[in-house]
Amino acid sequence: MRAAALAALCAVQPAGGAIAATTTAPQQREPSAGERASFEEYYRQQVPPRLSGGPSLFAPAFDIQRRPGQPWQVIARVDSAPRHHTVELCRQIRTSYIYDAREQRWTPSAAAPGWYVWLATPRVICTAAQRTVRMDPAVHPDDVTALLRQQNELLRRARLLFAGNSQCARQRALNFRLSAIEPAPPANGAPAMVGMVFDSDRDTTVKVAVRKSRGEYAAWNVSCRD
Repeated sequence: MRAAALAALCAVQPAGGAIAATTTAPQQREPSAGERASFEEYYRQQVPPRLSGGPSLFAPAFDIQRRPGQPWQVIARVDSAPRHHTVELCRQIRTSYIYDAREQRWTPSAAAPGWYVWLATPRVICTAAQRTVRMDPAVHPDDVTALLRQQNELLRRARLLFAGNSQCARQRALNFRLSAIEPAPPANGAPAMVGMVFDSDRDTTVKVAVRKSRGEYAAWNVSCRD
């Protein structure tokens, strides 16, 4: 009798995992016509090219979401017009703006504008690219260029390191795309390091520390995050 009552109680209670999923998954929506119009007016009047990284293509991307019980967070992102960063690199600067619903006004995000780069075509002006990679300004452009050119080979070698990392082993067969190039701390025997960030098609992230020695690059170690 007691066992039957316990079974009935468990049957009506949702699993803990289901509760966590419903409480943590953010809601998302498209911007309203009013939000679009207010941002366009703000941007045209308040954001000169010197602050936005150059003349803008003005095709803002909106990221609007909220957690249950929280107000909507409205963010607009704008890319500057593409231009050469070096002879071999094209770059856009992405600036973010946050809407304060209470004050009914836009303000620049506290985060610094992001640099997004891709390989340039020789003797061709830079135009917007479908895929770009976030570049930390602290990384030398020559290193960025080399890593962009060698990303497939470096990822292939990094997969060999996955087996020795318990967090990475199960991600070895996933598809990855390079999303960022950033500084990496020195490692024993490898004082000059650069970091590559790869995102998978399963919403996981892999960081590959790349050793630079005499102009050559080698995948040195990996860390993974689900």
